This record gives sequence, C-alpha cells and structure tokens, in this order.
Amino acid sequence: MTFLEELKWRDLFNKTTNENKIKLFEESRGTAYIGFDPSGDSLHLGNYIMILVLRRLQQFGLKGIAVIGGATGQIGDPSGKKTERIMLDAFKTKANALAVQKQLKKYAKVEVFNNLNIYKNINVLNFLRTSGKLINVNYLLEKEIIKSRLDSGISFTEFSYNIIQGNDFAWLYRNKNVTMQLGGSDQWGNITTGIEMIRKLYGDDNKACGLTINLLVKNDGSKFGKSEEGAIYLDKKYTSVFAMYQFLYNQSDADVEKLLKYFTFLNKDEIQEIMRIQQEAPFKRIAQKKLAELVVLDIHGKKEYHRCLKISDALFKGSIEALSTDELYDALSSTPITQASALKYNVIDLLVLAKVCSSKSEARKLIESNGISINGKIIQHFDQIISQEEALNKKFSYIKKGKKNYFLIRW
Repeated sequence: MTFLEELKWRDLFNKTTNENKIKLFEESRGTAYIGFDPSGDSLHLGNYIMILVLRRLQQFGLKGIAVIGGATGQIGDPSGKKTERIMLDAFKTKANALAVQKQLKKYAKVEVFNNLNIYKNINVLNFLRTSGKLINVNYLLEKEIIKSRLDSGISFTEFSYNIIQGNDFAWLYRNKNVTMQLGGSDQWGNITTGIEMIRKLYGDDNKACGLTINLLVKNDGSKFGKSEEGAIYLDKKYTSVFAMYQFLYNQSDADVEKLLKYFTFLNKDEIQEIMRIQQEAPFKRIAQKKLAELVVLDIHGKKEYHRCLKISDALFKGSIEALSTDELYDALSSTPITQASALKYNVIDLLVLAKVCSSKSEARKLIESNGISINGKIIQHFDQIISQEEALNKKFSYIKKGKKNYFLIRW
C-alpha cells in the first residue's frame, strides 16, 4: 500500500493538484510540509489529525516538515472566516509559536520550521518585486477564500495572506527540497497559489504538488473536535485528560469507525474486527473505548490513561468520594458547572442558582430526605451556609443530588 492509498482507505484524502506528481513524490522519497497556525498556545484534536498525517508519511519512508506560521500568524488566514480576525501582536504570536513548536516536536516527531525565518529580514520592496509579481490580482479574486469575503469586506492584510503562504511553499521548494504541501480541505486556495508561484519560477516540469485532507465532521454534519465548552485541546491546562477521554468515549456509533481511521494507526483488518464486535454488542462501546484509549495513551501517556479509567469507574459506581481532590475536579469538569459570584451562599439559594433544584421548595424537600450532599457531607439544615472557605482547595465544591447526579461549583 502507498501513502496515497493509505489516505484514501482512511477517508482522509480530499483532492490533489496532480496525482501523477504524488506518485513521483512517493517514488523519490520526497519531503512534504503541513502548516500550523499559532493563533493559540495549544493545538487541538483537529490539528492532531494533521500531526498523525505527518507521522503516516514516516511510515512510508517519506519526510515531513511542520511549518509554524510565526509570520502568517501575525496576519491571519481568512479561510473559513466571515469577518476579519483579531490580530495578534508579535510578542503573543512568538509565545504561541514556541508552545506549538514544543507540542509538534513531542507528537509529530519531525523537523519544525517557523516561517518567520523567511520574512524577518526581508525587504518589502524586494518581496513585492519578486513574489508579488508572480500572482495576478484577478487570480486571487477567483479564490473562494477571498471571493466569499468581498461583500462583507477584507483588508489588504488578509488579502495578502494567500500570496505569503504561497511564497512559503516556493521558498521551501527552493531551499529545503519540499515538493508537496498537505493541508485541510479549506487550504486548497492557499496550496494552489504556492503551486502557481512555483510554476512561474520553475516551469511546468516542476515537481510541486498539493494534497488536501478531509475536514472531520460528525455524522450530523457538525464540526468535530468541539465540546459544549469549546475545542478539545492537547494541553491539559485547557482540557483535562479525563474531559478528552470522556469526549472520545461519548462519540456516537455512527461516527466511531471514521474516528478510528482518522485518529489511530490500527490497520483495516483491526478496525473491521472492532466494528464487527461493536455491531454485535453496541452497549459495550468497544469501539469508543479503543478510540479513547489509543488517543489518550498517545497524547498523555499510560499513567494518565489509567487515571481516566479510575475516575470513570468511580463515576459509574457512584463512589467519587474515593478520588483525590484533583481527580474529583477532573471527574466533575464535564458535569453542569456554576461559577460562584459571591464568597458564600445559603444552601437553598445555591441549589437553585446551580439548577440542582428548580425551586426553593424542591430544595427543602430534598434536604429533608437527605437527598443533598456537598463535598461528601449530607446537608441537614435549611439555613446552612456554603462558602469558598470550605471549598476543596478553596477552588471548587461539588453537589450530589440523589445517588448519581453531580454538579460543580467553581469559586
């Protein structure tokens, strides 16, 4: 099986600029690159798909380079955006780029290159005379990423993004022998501009080609990688390991086969066998368990994975009091959360505020029947005060309603 065939059976392949050149790229053991935008200081599960594509290249003896947009990140990619991005200053972009570089070296295990190195000392007049001359304005106006913004408005800054990313490819082609650019399907316009610049510079016999990867969407058409609280980040300071585990474990039966193809290195026979077992006993969620296991093991390691199993088991059995304070917080981070705006509350008011109870009368009835506990202690008085001073680590309190309904209070 070739690299291209691998992408196709995994449903990753979207389209290519030239399939014959892709075959030539494989035969010559070429080098490809994928760009990563430092708009934040952590990558997320959507980026993780592209990280795995870099690793899949290595499986076939091909080389991948991860390019961080230290320069382009200061401009903002208009792709998929209806309005102008909020520009990041140079200091923030640099800090984000360093954090993303660290993640890429850890997870992708490839050379990481910052495109700021191309532009930091470049003369704007020279750039316009050399690179700017290669692309016609009419050519850019036909790009969907630009055409879609003409009515709502696009600044010259974002208008120029396409040329700068295209120039990245031309520079890498010339200086690092990179002959293929990979990107999400929304990057087609940027990739083809790079191909056009290389054609203008080196003629039709150049080796440059582009390949886009399908953006992952759920069976209902919604974008994958988002929870109700936002993106699922690789850095656990933004998304706890257990929250990532739960997100993957809770994927639908309709989506899980596709996710195993995208997010794991299981081969076709292994995935087919997992899905056969899944169809025989869907209630066991074998496929979801394997997906969560392999992704969490790869991103966070064995210790964190077993910690997720411990938390999951405690939640299932309704015995979370046995968890440590940190484990408790992770376990409850996916439950209903209320941000406290005061330092203390009457318990009745807190129960209504956190929507544990729909009314004060319901709250009183539950307290009378010993149906409410806070931080593991049964509430027995209507006038009890719940304060931040008594919170776990002075950070959070958890409310248990009945046997298995939990609510989190952040102080």
